[in-house]
Amino acid sequence: MASTALDFKSSPTGVSDSMTTSDRLSYDSTVDVAIKIAARAQDDERVGEAQSRHLRARLDRRLLPLLFCLYTVQFIDKTTLNSSAVLGLLKDANLSTDDFNTLGSAFYIGYLVFQYPQNLALQYFPVGKWITFNLFMWALLLGLHCVCHNFSGLFALRFLLGAAEGCTTAGLMLVTSMFYTRTEIGERIGWTQQCNGLGTIIGGFLAFGAAHVSPASNPNQWQTLYLITCLMTLVVCIAFALAMPDNPTTARFLSAEEKIVAVRRVQENQNGIETKKWKKDQFVECLTDYKTWMWFFWCVVANLQNGLGTEASRVIHLFGFTPIQTTLLNIPMGFSQIIGITLGCYMLRKFPNGRAWIHNLFWIPSIISAFILIFLPYSNKIGHLCAIYVLNGIGGAPCFVMMLSWVTSATAGHTKKLATNGIFLIGYALGQALCTQFWKEKYEPKFVVPWTICLSTYAADIAIATTLWFLLRAENQRRDKLAKEEGSGAADDFVFLDIVDEGGRPVRQRVEKGFLDLTDRQNLAFRYVL
Repeated sequence: MASTALDFKSSPTGVSDSMTTSDRLSYDSTVDVAIKIAARAQDDERVGEAQSRHLRARLDRRLLPLLFCLYTVQFIDKTTLNSSAVLGLLKDANLSTDDFNTLGSAFYIGYLVFQYPQNLALQYFPVGKWITFNLFMWALLLGLHCVCHNFSGLFALRFLLGAAEGCTTAGLMLVTSMFYTRTEIGERIGWTQQCNGLGTIIGGFLAFGAAHVSPASNPNQWQTLYLITCLMTLVVCIAFALAMPDNPTTARFLSAEEKIVAVRRVQENQNGIETKKWKKDQFVECLTDYKTWMWFFWCVVANLQNGLGTEASRVIHLFGFTPIQTTLLNIPMGFSQIIGITLGCYMLRKFPNGRAWIHNLFWIPSIISAFILIFLPYSNKIGHLCAIYVLNGIGGAPCFVMMLSWVTSATAGHTKKLATNGIFLIGYALGQALCTQFWKEKYEPKFVVPWTICLSTYAADIAIATTLWFLLRAENQRRDKLAKEEGSGAADDFVFLDIVDEGGRPVRQRVEKGFLDLTDRQNLAFRYVL
């Protein structure tokens, strides 16, 4: 494998002092996997709008259906426990209310413990193949639920299921950053997250169908539901194995020319495609970056309110509805999520740097809903149901999409990006693991304490997002001012790279710094999305 000599021009906006002209990097380690394509493409004309739009449509047709199926089945699988609670699982496994809450936490404990290993694996192994492997494990674990009839066995399976699903959102963040520009990432993450709502709808109908199975049959109601979700996941696993690429340079559905265009389209991101080497300095930078911990604490706080995802059937059932009615009454929560995320994505398209303000706006319906759930008389079932639907979908879902797209777009350096994603999702798992413990039997049926906790989290998240917006805007302004004072421009966004062409001749090419796997702190040409 050829090595490269980097010639960094003297520039006030150059990389960190640790990178000098004497550095020699190999293609398969410290620089981006797409750097050969990037080097050959530097002298080509810029990607035209029509050409970019055509390739984006091609990517959407091949990638989005796979991501949509992935997220739909993962949400159905994750919430199958919710539906099983009213389909006989509690009785068959001799579970108390506290046992059931702990099973809800077990999934996220596994997710939490394996989040860093999952992100490390996404760096070392081919992304598409690693997600496929986890999908297979995921299907296997779902099927094994059917033979468990005690708390300890179900806890172990829920723990391992969380471990397997730990690569899902991290994989989504990584795949979208490889194939799409920063202005496109937010919408595609949003569209994929809408599949949580679709999963709620499909899962509701599946549970409704399973409720018509005789409780005395073998498999019984809840076992039938788990078998169906197992088979669905296995089908998606096969589709991923056949069609999911690892990155744009290995996408079989793209021609050689289209691969070049795919790489050039995302050059504006200034964060490259993928690097197959873990870098200690980037990991340390991630740990010392205030953005990392603001995103982490946002995610912990935001997910303290998400116990409803596991507890929804129980909360609705306590209104006096039958199990069959309860399964159907879960379905509107899926529609509310789709409506909320659709509105959020539309607003993001109109205001590409408005993530924080869109986020803050969408917490308002949740705040109103929380007040309704706390103060409205419990006898008003319709009012409480509507408040639950609004709080769970129109409020929280689009806010999570805004932050997920922000984390994905505002971090550069492959190791740093994966580490940041991992810490963000550790916050997600920690919040989810804790939140189910608020829904104790002593708070039934009105659950004033959980709703009050939800209300307090909204204020904290609004404060975190607003502060981060002001900090990143100030940093962008500082970089703009520095570039203007020093007279640096587009030419300083490049370095010269010695490569060996197809004929074996040494050639010096100009390459964007974004393909040298620099972090957002090292590369002062990087601008943070807001």
